[in-house]
Amino acid sequence: MEKILVSLYCSSAAALLFTITLIILTLHNYSRTGPGIQKEIEKKFGYYVVFALTRLAAWLFVIFFLTSLPGSIAAYSLSKLTTLIEFNFITGLSCCLISTTLITTYFFLHQLLYTPGTIQLSFQYRFSRLFVIWKILSPKIISGIKFSLISLLSVTSVIALFLAIEENNTPLVLYIIALAGLYAYIYYATIVNEPAVVKASSQTKPNVIMIGSDTLRHDRLGGSNYHRNLTPNIDKLSANGLRLDKCITPVARTAPSIASLFTGLWPHNHKIRDNYPSLADCKLPQPSLIDILNEHGYLTACISDWCGADFAKLSFNFKEISVAEDQWNIKLLLRQGPSLIRNVLSLFTNNALGKRFLPEFYYLAGVPLIRSLSRECRQLIAHSAKNSQPFFINLFTSATHVPFNSEYPYYNLFTPKDYKGESRFIMTRLASAEEIIKKQEKTSEFFDIPQIINLYDSCVKQFDDEVGKIIDYIEKSDLSDNTIVIIYSDHGADFFETGCWGQGNTLVGNDPSGRIPLVMKGPGVPGGVNFKPTTRSIDVMPTLLDLLNIPIPTTLDGVNLIPYVKAQTSPELFAFQETGIWLGKIPGLHPEQILYPNIVELLDIPDKKSGTLVVNEKHYPTVIRAKSRSVQNEKWKLIYIATYTKPVYQLYDLENDPYRDVIESHPDIFAELKKLLDSHIESDPLFESAN
Repeated sequence: MEKILVSLYCSSAAALLFTITLIILTLHNYSRTGPGIQKEIEKKFGYYVVFALTRLAAWLFVIFFLTSLPGSIAAYSLSKLTTLIEFNFITGLSCCLISTTLITTYFFLHQLLYTPGTIQLSFQYRFSRLFVIWKILSPKIISGIKFSLISLLSVTSVIALFLAIEENNTPLVLYIIALAGLYAYIYYATIVNEPAVVKASSQTKPNVIMIGSDTLRHDRLGGSNYHRNLTPNIDKLSANGLRLDKCITPVARTAPSIASLFTGLWPHNHKIRDNYPSLADCKLPQPSLIDILNEHGYLTACISDWCGADFAKLSFNFKEISVAEDQWNIKLLLRQGPSLIRNVLSLFTNNALGKRFLPEFYYLAGVPLIRSLSRECRQLIAHSAKNSQPFFINLFTSATHVPFNSEYPYYNLFTPKDYKGESRFIMTRLASAEEIIKKQEKTSEFFDIPQIINLYDSCVKQFDDEVGKIIDYIEKSDLSDNTIVIIYSDHGADFFETGCWGQGNTLVGNDPSGRIPLVMKGPGVPGGVNFKPTTRSIDVMPTLLDLLNIPIPTTLDGVNLIPYVKAQTSPELFAFQETGIWLGKIPGLHPEQILYPNIVELLDIPDKKSGTLVVNEKHYPTVIRAKSRSVQNEKWKLIYIATYTKPVYQLYDLENDPYRDVIESHPDIFAELKKLLDSHIESDPLFESAN
């Protein structure tokens, strides 16, 4: 029993030393994730800071304890094999420290090769210093290190077991066997196998699988004259199905965009106007697409990472949901802790155990999870295909979202081999809200645009490959003939076409952030059609309901596109848009444009129990009033810019000169579109009160 106690004491002491060291280091450079808020508000969560740090310290201790235990077993084995080493606290502690260092180093090198951008997210130093190590690494080297560590652990455990049996030390024998069983469980619990192909049972109703990627630009799909072939799998789907070539989202921000997509309503009708809705507004005013499918016997499910938290936050009412918790919540942001602790814990949490016990690190913003989510989607398809109940699965990923972090080998696809800049793996220096806001204010000269586009294209390519795996699984499961597959996004991205980067900040010209890719294929969907007329994301819900032979509610703002697609005629629709909340002073804003307070003053936490960040109600009218608005069809786009005196209008010819204001040359077009835009703005119940 004495040897067991020595083992536990040594491992505990080593874990305590590592944990205390990390806590001390982080207290000197504390920085949490998420946007800043007023100090007076944040101080009210001082108790939660203590709780969060205590919790993080406990988990650090557990991880370091588990990684140090093999060292104590090795120390016992060595003490029996040589007279130079005695099994006591000092030798045991030394071996425990070495064990934790070796195992942590392996996980660090593994992440440095496979997802280096994840380390860079919270790295407080020049990341280029790690390039020398990164260049040496390869899958063979990582596998070799892993094999060596497992072999070392196994050999020392077997030796210790035989020595304990030789000593006739039954408690120690049981202790070693228990540890071996524990590590075997941990190892196999982190392995998630690819689901076997399941032949689908007969179903009377079509299934639906929606696959979305946050910030996916429409022009990365084939047929857009882009110089890289990034989406062969999506293009194959499009060639045999329907593509809405010019589909416009009403707000190029995630929460309001998906709210419109899944309710068929304009933002002023579903009330989600930004990414910080109040808890009251999260209760949607009428049944969503998911509610209707639930009523018609569908199994509805949603899978997403950090970018899809709104699918649980808003009242879509999926029956099964596997997404991150609300990302705009001070309690979550505090639980994610300081940067150094995030770096260490994220080394160990990108697996099934991390998802179960530390989901705030598994779903950490910026960490690529597309492979895991894609596999989870296939597992759900396999599970759903076994019964006769029709299913609706929505997979939404951050695969193409800033900071454009992809996995090995994708991040190397387009980056020049001799590139040595800080944006080697991600769009750099976006670890804090302050950095994001400061960068939002920069012009294109500040950024390495060609490299950022290289990173973005790598992300698009990885997303398309995962789409291909899902489509392949659907075909092998005999589901293709009875399954509607939809590829979509919430919005695109600006790479300074409009004078700034990001999305939803301006509506200037042929704004690429407001136009989304929309492809669908399946039973009832017209095949081989690239539909050119202007459509809106609010039209997707009524169109899908028609394909499913479900009555379309008369309260929707969107229209069913199927009759127009079949007849190859334009529905002559006008797409309306409004800006989201911009962070910082965006380049290109009108000199007299109405501004609202900076993000620190803008956000509030009215419900201290929930911790949800929302727009301060006293500033909300200003946010609504400051929004730019627009109306467009295939050829023309009219923009309304709110100023402190009177509105400023800009008109763009989308076909001939999409980024030059031509309002002086076309007064008749301006007058016609102004009536439509004014009418739409006046239908916003908050517009009058805001003014």
